[in-house]
Amino acid sequence: MSQASGEDLVASFSEVLAIERSVDVRPSATSKTQKESQQKGRRLSKTDLNEDYHGIQSVSSLGKLHSLAVWLRSSSLHSNIWDDEVGLRLGIDNATRWSSWYHVINNLFKKKAQIIQFMLNHEQDIGDNRLLSSDWDLLSKAHSFLQPFASATLYAEGDKASLSQSLFLMDCLLHHYEKQKVWLYVLFEYISINKLDVL
Repeated sequence: MSQASGEDLVASFSEVLAIERSVDVRPSATSKTQKESQQKGRRLSKTDLNEDYHGIQSVSSLGKLHSLAVWLRSSSLHSNIWDDEVGLRLGIDNATRWSSWYHVINNLFKKKAQIIQFMLNHEQDIGDNRLLSSDWDLLSKAHSFLQPFASATLYAEGDKASLSQSLFLMDCLLHHYEKQKVWLYVLFEYISINKLDVL
């Protein structure tokens, strides 16, 4: 068995996904980083991949949700009013916490009616962070997409987890990803065309 580091595995996996996307969806479209990498005859590194990747927060609706969560945490007055009117904290996305985006969106949908009313009552305070119907629609799709990943993480936890179980979960998640690939492609094309960068 080879002794590959975690960064090498992530870079390899990301490279495969990038190649699959460029081959399956747009054969003629290759990013500047990929072209440079191919010309130099070397594998993409983690820093190469990060140059073109703006993250999930570059999606306007997710950016609004993130900003709302930060706004709630920025003042005890805000959070007290939220607790009184909504009754469930959103939490906040975190790069080091598994499925944090899923949990924030999940909490959002648990109290959707109360949150919509809260946003109407405090429209001036919230400002541009108010979620519109198009934002709710995109967040619903993101919730559906992320749910299997959150479930797989929980399923693979604990001392009973095995390699065969992990491989099965990876196959299931890959199948789920393939089914959702068209929607993801449209979403990221929309982001790149409109050069959205909300955070």
